[in-house]
Amino acid sequence: MEILRRGSEGEDVRRWQHFLLGQELLEGSVDGVFGPLTEKATKAFQKKRKLTVDGMVGPQTLAAALNTGLDLGFTDPLGGTSGPDWPAPPAFKPLISNLERGKIFGVFKFTPVPGSDAIRIVDNWESGNIVTVTVPQLIGVEGAPKTGRIRMHRLVTAQTQALFAAWDAAKLGTRILTWAGSFVPRFVRGSRTTLSNHAWGTAFDINVPWNARGTVPALRDEKGSVRELVAIANEHGFYWGGHFSRRDGMHFEVARVLG
Repeated sequence: MEILRRGSEGEDVRRWQHFLLGQELLEGSVDGVFGPLTEKATKAFQKKRKLTVDGMVGPQTLAAALNTGLDLGFTDPLGGTSGPDWPAPPAFKPLISNLERGKIFGVFKFTPVPGSDAIRIVDNWESGNIVTVTVPQLIGVEGAPKTGRIRMHRLVTAQTQALFAAWDAAKLGTRILTWAGSFVPRFVRGSRTTLSNHAWGTAFDINVPWNARGTVPALRDEKGSVRELVAIANEHGFYWGGHFSRRDGMHFEVARVLG
């Protein structure tokens, strides 16, 4: 990666912006242009890591980011990465557009919330499609509701429950260390046009501290790794964010509705 600074453009900038999003530092969108918001987020990262605060991604900043897991090896969004430490991608593809998701889970009207990536659903779609489902395996997991009751789309509740039960039966339930939510009306992080699967209640995030967006997901047998969970998730119609072009190892989303 070349030194990045105000005015830089291209794929390396996009990767750096995805990393900053995963660190919850970037307020703007991922556009491949190193502008004032990217510079501001870079300075925040440098300050956090006690580096020289100059807003440029030079050798020291890059080294600190790599130690934090910055991912320089992005993969094809529909292919994934192969190798002994990588679960194989499934035969099916993720749903990658508002149109694809809307055809399956319904179309709703919304307005963006200024200053954030959140949206506000303004029709009755939510009341007709988002339901509360109990996942007993989440009881006691950090960040999860104490009751284990989460909100998901009505079409995917059964396979969500079945997935967590299957992880538990395979003695993998203890790999789930933290929960970061399911139904959240918002855009994809870094976009102001493409809605997230979370907006439809068809995705959930786990083990965020070890699998931040734009970083290499925790390796097999490391604390926080979810790689061992992926094969069973695929069997239940879920696609893993670690196989996205902008890796998102915390993320599991429904790509096939079962039943």
